[in-house]
This record gives sequence, C-alpha cells and structure tokens, in this order.
Amino acid sequence: MAAVGSTATLILLFQSWITAQGPDGKVAANAFGRLEITTNYLNVWSQTKPKTPPVTGLWAILASAAIIIALCAIVLNIRLRTEFLARLTTFSLACAALFVVFCLIYLNGKGAELKAMTGRTYDLGGHIGQILNWATGRGKLVVPGTGTSNYTSAGLTHWGFLAVVTSLGSTMAAVAQWLLVRRASDNPLRLSWRMPIVVSRASTNDT
Repeated sequence: MAAVGSTATLILLFQSWITAQGPDGKVAANAFGRLEITTNYLNVWSQTKPKTPPVTGLWAILASAAIIIALCAIVLNIRLRTEFLARLTTFSLACAALFVVFCLIYLNGKGAELKAMTGRTYDLGGHIGQILNWATGRGKLVVPGTGTSNYTSAGLTHWGFLAVVTSLGSTMAAVAQWLLVRRASDNPLRLSWRMPIVVSRASTNDT
C-alpha cells in the first residue's frame, strides 16, 4: 500500500496544482513550478506589463527524492526484511508527506501573483489591447458603468489535495507495518509445549 500510494503521489506532482484566470488569459502551475500560460496579449503595448512570478519547485524536488528513497527501501525490504530498511521507509515517507503539504501551502501563497499575470493594465496600451480584443470578437468592450464582468481568481486544484491524501496514507501504511513487525519481534509466539507421545509395547512370553 505504501509503494502504490507513493507512486501515485509522485505522478500527482506533475499535475496542475493551482490555476488562475483573468481577462488576459489563464495560467496553471504544477508542484515543480512549471507554468502553463495562455494569454490574449492585451498588455503587449502596455508600459507596465504583468510580471511572471518566480515559482520554485524545491518542495516538490525534496518530496520526489524522499519518495524514490522510500520506494527503493521498500523493494529491498521485501527481500531482506531488516529493521533499518523499515525505519528508512517510514522516515522517508513521513518526510515526503511533510514536503507535499509545504508545497501545497507554498503554491497557495503564490495565488495572488499568478492572478496578477492574467489581469490587464489600464494605461493607453491596455485600453488599445482591449479594443482590439473586442474588435476581433474575442472579448467585450468594457465601458464604465454599462455592465458587469466576472473574474475568476486563483485557486488550488484537486490534484494537490489528492497528493496530500495519498502521501499521508502511504506514511500511515508504513508506520502500521513497522509497528506490527516490531511488536511481533518483541513478543514472538513460541510453541513451548510438546504433545506427549506414549508408546505402548505389548509384553510377550517366550514359550
């Protein structure tokens, strides 16, 4: 169970964990900080263009390293069955779960910066971009006081929360297995009794 959960967590790290959407497009980021950006070029002539925020993948890299160490320890422990490998598996999975949680918190803190990437500026370049976007049928012309618009803010996706669940589940499975093996080694079940075997011999008289 720990091996399956850890593998699933490793795969989930490459999915989009946070998305942001606004007038100028959409941006998504995975746990490693890789950005997928879609833009309408509303601010291409603007003097103050939205900046791309630095998104690091340090926590995801640490989580991946811990998961790989845990998977190697699990494979070796199936063959060797040592206390050291059991402890290494448990410790690695616990670290991986902690790194995954830290990664989710870190990306959540980047939501405002990612949302700013999808907004439009309100200088002359931004207004020209909005007019051209409306003229080509890809947006609407915003005139003050004439309408309302809905803007989608940044938000975490379900992939990040699912990764937290699988990493914590893997850690719990490894801890449970380690405790069971340790309890069995501390209190071994030994058969100290023996079934008595009685052999009866018939007496014979020589004639």
